Amino acid sequence: MKLKAFLLYMLIKIYAKLCKIEVEYEQPIEREPSIFAFWHEIILFLPFAHDRNRKMNILISTHRDGLLASYTIKYFGLGTIGGSSHRNPQKAFMQMLKAIKNGISIGITPDGPKGPRRKAKKGVIELAYLSKKPIYPVIGKFSSYYRLNSWDKFIIPKPFSKITFIYKKPIHVNKKSEFNKKTKELEESLNESG
Repeated sequence: MKLKAFLLYMLIKIYAKLCKIEVEYEQPIEREPSIFAFWHEIILFLPFAHDRNRKMNILISTHRDGLLASYTIKYFGLGTIGGSSHRNPQKAFMQMLKAIKNGISIGITPDGPKGPRRKAKKGVIELAYLSKKPIYPVIGKFSSYYRLNSWDKFIIPKPFSKITFIYKKPIHVNKKSEFNKKTKELEESLNESG
């Protein structure tokens, strides 16, 4: 598994050199630990948009595909937390809270690991509320790409395409009564990727 992960990492790294990757910020990101949310479909080149000075753990499912992804992203300098809305959700949630308390940011796909596509689960909103940390939606814009016939319509940028990752304005969750409203706000922000 580790060898497969290393080969996948090298393949992604080489492929990424064929594309132009840019990162934009709607406003400066605080240095404090934060929560970064992005749709499952854009994750392939997202590690190249990560600030390596920021410690971050990514929530990844513990099924076989998730284990391969977990090993792979460690080569990009990212940590992982195993779990999802279907597998060990409470344990994973507590690990994320603990990580934030220890100064580590969290990356999460609110529609993962199996969908429905572009529908945010409320876990990320609850995490923001309990941790008192902002959610930064991250979107990807691709000049040219392929889409896989998967539940998330996974995006593979075409060679020589331009990729722009945009960190959008933060979403703050201050009250439980805001959960539904903030979930919708997060979905709308993330869906601006087209």
